[in-house]
Amino acid sequence: MATPAITNAPVIEAEPGTFDELIFKRDLNEVHLLLDFISGRPDVHITDLGDVRFPDRNGANGAFLSAYQLIKRICEMRYPPQAVQDATDKADNSALLLSVKDKLNAIAYPASGVTIAYTYIFLAETDKSRRGNTLRRSPQTRGSVAETAYPGLIASAKRFRYFHKSVAWMGALLTLFAALLLWLVVYGVQLTSRFEEDQKSAADMTSQIYVEVDKENAASPVAQQTHDSVPARCHADKIDQQSNRIKLLCNQWSYYQARYDKSISDAAMFANRWPSSWLMKPFPTSPGLEAKGDDGYVAKQENIQSITLVLSAYASYVLPVMFGVVGTMASFLRDIGNRITGSLLAPRDETLAIIRLIIGAIAGLAVGLFFTPASVAAQVSSGAGVLTLSASAIAFLAGYGADGFFRMIDAIVTRVFSLDHPDKAQTTR
Repeated sequence: MATPAITNAPVIEAEPGTFDELIFKRDLNEVHLLLDFISGRPDVHITDLGDVRFPDRNGANGAFLSAYQLIKRICEMRYPPQAVQDATDKADNSALLLSVKDKLNAIAYPASGVTIAYTYIFLAETDKSRRGNTLRRSPQTRGSVAETAYPGLIASAKRFRYFHKSVAWMGALLTLFAALLLWLVVYGVQLTSRFEEDQKSAADMTSQIYVEVDKENAASPVAQQTHDSVPARCHADKIDQQSNRIKLLCNQWSYYQARYDKSISDAAMFANRWPSSWLMKPFPTSPGLEAKGDDGYVAKQENIQSITLVLSAYASYVLPVMFGVVGTMASFLRDIGNRITGSLLAPRDETLAIIRLIIGAIAGLAVGLFFTPASVAAQVSSGAGVLTLSASAIAFLAGYGADGFFRMIDAIVTRVFSLDHPDKAQTTR
């Protein structure tokens, strides 16, 4: 009878503690996170776990464990396992742990063990050290349990937490700056619109005075006719020489003329005094205030149109881009807040956040492309400041809902280039 050959083939053994740590330590911590998460929700309960089809070899209550027995068995598990446990007991506990983990993930949906752990690590429960201001991890927190369950998520969660705080601070600063810029632009628009209105009112009143003077001259002999200008007639030295009708019109003309001069001076002051003067720095415009006269600085009404063009540039390009970014940051912070509330943060959100901010800025810039500077300047100079608000509001909406904005762009591209309609020349022969 032949004796079987004995080979000296090496036996591959697993690294000590690796498998037990993966199954017991990590999965046990994840199951505890899921139990803690589900127990705090009003819509589901940990008793929804039900009977897991797992043979209870040591129990006397039947072939399967009830929900109470499952939770009790999970609470009795420790890592490292007890030394008295043999391979069969460890296998049973491993199978039980995986089965319970699977059911708990189904109950916690749309959250999962990964998102719950990532959210806890992102929140980073810390306390201050008594020896200094450095922050240290509390020894027993949900964050420490999450780090034990998913150590590979620690670096991503910390980066994302730092990015989230940076975006929050940048969003607050950018919002304050955009609000200040919008306030200055709207105020400048009101000044230029008042200039247009006062100019028209003064011109209309001057025309009425000349019409009344022509009527009086037509009814008077040639020697008694007067041809003085309106400023000369309405001057204090000659106002008593005018008829009652012209006196009344001169009073109204003096009021509108004073408003007209004041609007020119205010618009010029807006272009030369801080904080609104820095709006003119990026643009090569002439000064709003000229040489100093007897009554102060002299302003020219020719400069009002230049101020209007500068405001239109901010209204059509600068403000839409800024509010597009603000809308994107607001949407990002709101979405992260909702995900934290539902424990739905995931590692992919770190990359998606960067892409989302870039897309929002592009959407805000693209909104400015739909408004030409000439049309914006015309709207502003006619006294309608609504366009400034409308362009910024549309940019904010585009940044807040960048996905919907680009879906609209896709629809426009499809309609303009007829991508959904085949060429008639190819279909008909």
